[in-house]
Amino acid sequence: SWSDKDTFALLDFIDSHKATAGDSLNFKAPFWNACAASPMLANPEKGGPKTPKSCKEKWKRLQSTYMVIDHLSCSSGFVYSLKSGADIGVANENSWDGYVKVHKDAAPYKNKGWLFYDRMSALIPSKCKGLN
Repeated sequence: SWSDKDTFALLDFIDSHKATAGDSLNFKAPFWNACAASPMLANPEKGGPKTPKSCKEKWKRLQSTYMVIDHLSCSSGFVYSLKSGADIGVANENSWDGYVKVHKDAAPYKNKGWLFYDRMSALIPSKCKGLN
């Protein structure tokens, strides 16, 4: 169980040690051991102390969600914001329904943003590409 504060602590730790992982941000076991032992994650706001395995799994989930939101924000044709997600209303409901049939993981962000998008954007380069 991860609170928003705990998740930001994980992202802060990753950001301060990202040079050890290279461009791919694939960290080795000693990194996850140090991450779990960091003061903020050893004494979290929610749940018990975080383990190296739980930190690594949370990072993978954050990366996966980031890729969904990144695609939604710059490749889907929808406008994305932290406050209102894809901001789907009556006018674009049909387009959204078609998009979600192909990109099922985007469904929760119909009218709700993802708190960690900006923080993750600083860590992971966008995969969005132009049309040309």
